[in-house]
Amino acid sequence: MQWLAIILTAIFTAAKLAGMITWSWWLVFLPTLVWAGFLLLIFVVAIVVQMLKDC
Repeated sequence: MQWLAIILTAIFTAAKLAGMITWSWWLVFLPTLVWAGFLLLIFVVAIVVQMLKDC
């Protein structure tokens, strides 16, 4: 899944710099942002589970 985000971001960035797409930069980096959000969600869930386990 991580490789998909990297490849899509690279393709979108190249297309943006070449003028092939006129998307805003946040849309270009959206695959990376989604992947980072997914990792953050897993991290938060792991912390909550650990806190509940210690109680």
